[in-house]
Amino acid sequence: MKRRLTIMIAVALVATFAVVALAQQQGGGQFAAMREKYKYTFQLMTTARHINDLLKDKKYAPTSAQAKQLLGILKPLRTKPKLTQDGAKNVLKSLKKVFTAGQLNAMARMKSKFGQGRPPGARTGGPGGPGAAGGPGAQGQRPAGQNGQHKFDPNAMKDFNPFYTKIPKGDTRAAARLKMWNDFFAALEKLAKGK
Repeated sequence: MKRRLTIMIAVALVATFAVVALAQQQGGGQFAAMREKYKYTFQLMTTARHINDLLKDKKYAPTSAQAKQLLGILKPLRTKPKLTQDGAKNVLKSLKKVFTAGQLNAMARMKSKFGQGRPPGARTGGPGGPGAAGGPGAQGQRPAGQNGQHKFDPNAMKDFNPFYTKIPKGDTRAAARLKMWNDFFAALEKLAKGK
């Protein structure tokens, strides 16, 4: 389990560095504006990552009953190709109700592990963001620019659902994102069963 977690973190870290490099290359202001426009999707990804961190915290780990509630809220997103900002905001509200005050405070204290070096105002990203691990703008989903390089397309984030399980064939970044979320949901399922 620790090895899988290390691999997940490494994949997300590499993907995040790619996003940061691309954003800096094409203008941090554009990236920050996109993150603000789709803030609830990014907040949801960050929250899911914090939940994953809580799963390993002996003091604040969710209970089996909480894991069942979390699955009830998050698992239906896996079959929906689109997630609007209103939808993401509602999911965040539902998730907040599952946790105790202590757990919410623990998550609030968590720093974004991958936020270092991002443009100002872009500190709370997550796996599967634009161009990262199969998020919008990933290989095959954004137009080629000069010299065959892919352009950063902030509009690709519109209605992006990071948890959706159907990915484009041959898209290795999307496959990495899917594996990371599959591992997250498997850990929740295990906890929900009391294991």
